[in-house]
Amino acid sequence: MTSNVSGLSAGLVLPVRHRPTNYGHDVILRLAEYADARPEWDTLWVADSIMALPFLDSGVLLAALAARTGRARLGVGCMASLGFRHPVTVARQWADLDALSQGRMLLAACPGNGTGKAVENELRTFGLDYPEKVARFEEAVAFLREVSNGATSFHGTFTQVDDLDLGPGFVQRPLPIWVAANPSPTAGPVTLDRLLGRVARLGEGWMTFNVTPEQLRRRVDRLYELRAQLRPEATGPLEICVFLNTNVGLDQQAVRADARERWFQSAPRGVSVDDLGDIAAIGSPEQAADLAGRFAEAGATHLAIEPLSTDVPAQVESLTELLLPRLDLRTPHAPSAA
Repeated sequence: MTSNVSGLSAGLVLPVRHRPTNYGHDVILRLAEYADARPEWDTLWVADSIMALPFLDSGVLLAALAARTGRARLGVGCMASLGFRHPVTVARQWADLDALSQGRMLLAACPGNGTGKAVENELRTFGLDYPEKVARFEEAVAFLREVSNGATSFHGTFTQVDDLDLGPGFVQRPLPIWVAANPSPTAGPVTLDRLLGRVARLGEGWMTFNVTPEQLRRRVDRLYELRAQLRPEATGPLEICVFLNTNVGLDQQAVRADARERWFQSAPRGVSVDDLGDIAAIGSPEQAADLAGRFAEAGATHLAIEPLSTDVPAQVESLTELLLPRLDLRTPHAPSAA
């Protein structure tokens, strides 16, 4: 396997769902400030959806986080609405976000799901079918990479722009863009290469969910092979991000009961509660740290840790005090100069 970014970093996934539990903007911002003050937390993550999932608006939250924090990277993962949003509007917003945060923004983009009642309703609302949304998403990633690196013109299938003026513009040139892809555990080689090939073509990093350390190792190896084929000019290391549901504590029975209760409130499609033992860090701090270490050995460079708890603030404190000191974390991110 090609060597990756040295060491492991940890990011906190903030509780941005507004149902069944709504923590509200004040609680989310207090959690962000708490994590920003603890250098073990490298990144603060917000989720994204316009209609299909019950999330608070990612752009509003990121602007608030940029103003209320000063150290941690700020990421959206994954930005499933990118195929719906006009790329020039996204570039305008993200240029200002990058300036406001002094170069701390991180975009993890994805095409989103293609099936399900809520997804189909969202597609109808925007007047798109799923293949067109995916095509728009891919072009938007290419557009954002070019304009964040200083380009003022772009001519694609869906977006044509000249004389683009983004004001002070991006601090990071180019903006770091990762691509999310979640092949099922039973995905065949054709499906796997299609999804990982998209990451190889478009991303400087890969965000994934519902994967064991053993699967991750094989898929990271294949991702590097595909990148060598599809993008031979890209030779640097990739960031490999595992989205990890986590609940740690000293009372094992209470930890597992809390995690199961939270899981059943919003269980992802295609993942059962029985799968959690292989893909989630639930249990003692030592058990969670062991799983994190196995992910790192398999190629992960970043863990996006979502507290799988009915009491997220309490679990964030437990993660900070009990889990993070047990991880071999790399030097925290330092913001760019303004």
